[in-house]
Amino acid sequence: MILIHVLGAPVIRRAEGPITGRAAHRRRLALIAILAAARGRPVGRERIIGLLWPENPSDAARHTLSEGLYVLRKDLGDDAFVVMGDEVALDPAIARSDLDDFEQALADGRWEDAVNAYGGPFLDGFYVADAAEFERWAEGERDRLARGYGRALEELAAAAEAVAPIRAAEWWRRLLAHDPFSSRVALRLVRALACGGERAAALRAAEAHVVLLREELGVGPEPELASLIEDLRSEPPAPPPRPPRPAAAPAPPPPSAGPVDEDDAPAPDPVAPSAGPAAVLAGSAVSADRDARAAAADPPGAARTATPASAESDDRPARRRKRRFGFAAAGLVAVALVLAALAARRDPAPRAEPRFDPRRIAVLYLDDYSPGGELQYLANGLTEMLIHELSQVQALDVVSRNGVKPYREGSVPFDSMVADLRVGSVVEGSVQRSGDSVRVVVQLIDGNTHSHLVSRVVIRPLGDVLALERAVSEEVSGFLREQLGASIRQREAVGGTRSPAALELALRGEQAYADAVALHRSSNPDDVASALRALDGADALLARAEAADPRWWRPTLARAWVALQTASWSEGMRRAMEFDSAAARAERVLARDPANARALEVRGTALWFRSVDPGSETATLQRASERDLRAAVAADPELASAWGTLSFLYYVQARFAESAQTAEKALEHDAWLEHADDVLERLFFSQLSIGDYRAAAETCERGRRARPRDWRFVECRLTLLREDRSRPADPAAAWRLVAELDALDPPPRAAATGRTYAPIYRRLVAAAVSARAGQADSARAVLARARLDAAADPESRVSMPYDEAYILLLLGERAQARERLEVYLAQRPEMRAFTARDPLMRELLTSSPSR
Repeated sequence: MILIHVLGAPVIRRAEGPITGRAAHRRRLALIAILAAARGRPVGRERIIGLLWPENPSDAARHTLSEGLYVLRKDLGDDAFVVMGDEVALDPAIARSDLDDFEQALADGRWEDAVNAYGGPFLDGFYVADAAEFERWAEGERDRLARGYGRALEELAAAAEAVAPIRAAEWWRRLLAHDPFSSRVALRLVRALACGGERAAALRAAEAHVVLLREELGVGPEPELASLIEDLRSEPPAPPPRPPRPAAAPAPPPPSAGPVDEDDAPAPDPVAPSAGPAAVLAGSAVSADRDARAAAADPPGAARTATPASAESDDRPARRRKRRFGFAAAGLVAVALVLAALAARRDPAPRAEPRFDPRRIAVLYLDDYSPGGELQYLANGLTEMLIHELSQVQALDVVSRNGVKPYREGSVPFDSMVADLRVGSVVEGSVQRSGDSVRVVVQLIDGNTHSHLVSRVVIRPLGDVLALERAVSEEVSGFLREQLGASIRQREAVGGTRSPAALELALRGEQAYADAVALHRSSNPDDVASALRALDGADALLARAEAADPRWWRPTLARAWVALQTASWSEGMRRAMEFDSAAARAERVLARDPANARALEVRGTALWFRSVDPGSETATLQRASERDLRAAVAADPELASAWGTLSFLYYVQARFAESAQTAEKALEHDAWLEHADDVLERLFFSQLSIGDYRAAAETCERGRRARPRDWRFVECRLTLLREDRSRPADPAAAWRLVAELDALDPPPRAAATGRTYAPIYRRLVAAAVSARAGQADSARAVLARARLDAAADPESRVSMPYDEAYILLLLGERAQARERLEVYLAQRPEMRAFTARDPLMRELLTSSPSR
């Protein structure tokens, strides 16, 4: 059995010890890490090349990969690998990784096993030169796995609190070492120690956390923690404990030689993972300061891990720092802002703004790396198509193709080009052939610092050149807009406050909010269940940012959005309370600034969501919501999300033409593609409702190209099969789409995200297509099964009668169809105006019951 350690310093072990030599060169270790992270699933060679050799010509990269696999198979054995055509995998029966044990323990809820399997951050201290895509991928894996480790520690601590407070304190202590700035965790640790009778230790831990916050963030403790500290100080001291027996010092790990890099740079030593320093919890001010500074170097919002003590003497600090920062654009910008904020606390001198606006962007002509320059025409076409795509974004100032042509030969130095064109952002890249495909690499560069922000690799089959240019330019321009938006939002945050502590906390809170949304979109129901807890953490950080600078409105509105998101994922009383909380926070900002467009949007959005809850004063709330949202877009026409919510409101009110027009406005003003997915979905249904099936099909395809893994842009194709009567009914195609949807959005995941009716809806749509095709028995069988599935779910019982009525109408059972529709409208009276204009139901509502 071969054991692969990727949690902590990477190393491959056999029974006789670590594998060294050619198999332990950096890129080969990186290749093993990629395969280990796939956990037995095959990985395509193009994917591996894109991560490890993004700049190499295709044939050379494939040759290097084949050579690397040959060396690994020679040292590890042929049976360790499974090769299937152009895909490679590790055989889990021969080669097992600690990542397998960790993730399986998490999935099974074996929290202590997961904690024991976590040997440290993913690929800790490991770096591969000239492989930005690999670094970006590794940083994402590192952050995801660190979150899982933190979750396991918290589950263990919470479970131990009721039965063994001292045992719980040990878990909280480890979690605080993992995330030292978390006052919530510090408070739980102090309480556990106090409940276990360790008052002195509790006080030391609390005071160490206060010192950490003051020294590193310039903020005081949470009021609840400050109150607990006062209580601990006022209690009479406990009798001195009996001295413990001296314990034998643990033996140091045996030394071992690290692998040798192919570039002669030594790889990290495969030492046993360290538990990390715990002095911050024992009251040592020196250790607390050291650990805090190490943790502060991590990107805001990322899970923090304790630094092994051996890292202090590491002779590769630059490489470690480079690994920690990673290559994700949002993370880089957030870190830069936090460091700048901390520097500002030491030096009150104002920060210099960037010389050139990042919204002004130059797209340099892509290089052609194909043999003999055979793809030069494609490189030129893609460049000009990309310039055209980005020029359509009003928020961007894109240099024309004539403006960048003088720099296409690369004879002008980069800084001179930036100064000549006065650009804050630069796009460059290359095109090369890879078999029967074309491989496009695009990089976004900060024009002011010349730093590489992020890159993207797109691989498409060669064929129709125009279709290829359009598909690649759409994908790349969308990616660039998202990345520029993240960068610009972070820059804008700096201008709102003079408090470095408020800025740092706000950025961490907003990142935690983004992490929660990503968790909620996960296909894993356990991750979805964790998303609400992550939102609570985001709200706590933003509340501290509010306290650090009460005059800054950004954290208050960010908390309002957190409340809206929490409400949309909740039910019952909490849902109503969170909507009210969001509106109240918006009103606090409006009390100071009545024309604040973003606050008007938040309040209008909260009112809109309240209006669709059963039992609400729908008409009154919707009028107030429309008033706020229209005022918001009048004050700031660039608020794409406000336009999108207006579109939704108009759609439910059956103002379909207005809904479509407003959705188009939202897309026009969504410069950074923050809301494009939701708006495209709304535009699709608006076009469908006015009978413009061609436009609806184009919108559905547009969403599919932008988000090929988003189930909504598969479901829209299914819905079109039901509603577009100009197309022949195709039940086989409908059921194929149902199967594809079940794979993209499995029923357990749909249920975990509050959409229990979605799997039933898909089957009812396919049944309607079957009914259109004359397959009445099949449609009735599906309908009968759907009734059984919906019986146990309140949401499905409310939603299903609408779709049920349409199937019955197609089957010629008008009286039964009308009865089901009336059942639906009795439960959803706010949908009566919509139903009267819905093409599916218009005929049924205008006909007499006897027909």
